[in-house]
Amino acid sequence: MKTGVCTTDFEKSPLLPAAALFEKILALGFECVQFAFSSVTESDFVPSGQLELPGEITAATLSAVAAASEKTGLPIGVVNATFNMAHPDPEIRAEGLRRLRVHAEAAKALGCPVLSLCTGTRNAAHLWTPHPDNGSEAAWDAMLSTVSRAVEIAEEEDVILAVESEASNVIDRPSRVKRLLEAVGSDKLRMILDPANLFRAGEAHPSNARRTLDEAFAAFGDKIAAAHGKDIREGDGISFCGTGLGIVDFPYMASLLRKYGFRGDMFLHGIYDEEDMPRALRYWLDAAGE
Repeated sequence: MKTGVCTTDFEKSPLLPAAALFEKILALGFECVQFAFSSVTESDFVPSGQLELPGEITAATLSAVAAASEKTGLPIGVVNATFNMAHPDPEIRAEGLRRLRVHAEAAKALGCPVLSLCTGTRNAAHLWTPHPDNGSEAAWDAMLSTVSRAVEIAEEEDVILAVESEASNVIDRPSRVKRLLEAVGSDKLRMILDPANLFRAGEAHPSNARRTLDEAFAAFGDKIAAAHGKDIREGDGISFCGTGLGIVDFPYMASLLRKYGFRGDMFLHGIYDEEDMPRALRYWLDAAGE
């Protein structure tokens, strides 16, 4: 298991060209990346509240990213392809699927086997914001239809799709993850284990830390394509923080990853402060016993 970082954690700083971004990540001590095309200046793309993946990827952009990865020796383990898969407007969902194919082709060109997805929300403005209708059958049906079509694309392009359980999305708990995996029935659909995203409002307390992980692994422990190192602060709300600054029991998480035979990589996420990244990296490596 290599330890990397999500390039979106650098987007709150001035964006850099791919070469400079990968050099920075290497200097910080990371071994791989989860890459978003929005993270580099070559893409000239600003994510919207519905679609976080650009509509087109030029040959020049792809070449720059590939060169940066090769020069630094930092492989791209996951490519971000997130859009609102439960958006109430079917045209938004259709455009997301079109862009997904563009990203599947780009991921293959970069030697990356996995694309990350967001199961979405009925909130029309923002794909990471909850909505009271997320638990409705209409939301489920819209999301499932989109995921099923995305899986068809993955099968055609021979890539893996990975989603997360997120409190703000239609898939907001392990039981719904299990329902989704059974409904789709394809090995092309896997999971990203983000421990912070497993907690819903009112649950972020140390007494729930191990139980929450146990429930997730019981539901999809053998379907994890990648892991995230995001943390969450104690409280009745949802407040994310850098690795090791919250209530997630990372040593226990590492032990469960080993128990379930995880063969992917860990990507630290939710740090955003470059000065704190070396501390977060040391914390995870200690927690994982590496």
